[in-house]
Amino acid sequence: MIHTVNHNVTGDNGTQRNIIIEPVLHQSTNHELNATGLYKLYKGGADGEAILFEIQEIAPEIGESKPLLDDNKNPDYLGQIRFDGDITSQWHYSEGPLSHYEQQQVVEFIQNTN
Repeated sequence: MIHTVNHNVTGDNGTQRNIIIEPVLHQSTNHELNATGLYKLYKGGADGEAILFEIQEIAPEIGESKPLLDDNKNPDYLGQIRFDGDITSQWHYSEGPLSHYEQQQVVEFIQNTN
């Protein structure tokens, strides 16, 4: 998965929450974007649609002079999922408040999307 997407997960209490899944990419020498196995998670919009630029400052290299907001200081940051190898391999969740049930839903979505 090389595109940022919105996805709904169900919490332990049965409520739905929209999240943004942002793949961290690496650009190869022939300018192709490749997945790194790392996915950052953010709170999505209440209506199920939000874009990352609504919650993350525009990068300085795009034209703004503002520095990027550190994820751990971003109130919309929900953590990250890292796959040890390909997306069928073992995964680890860190830096966020998602329950194991919510984490599993995100992992399944990433695995089924790729």
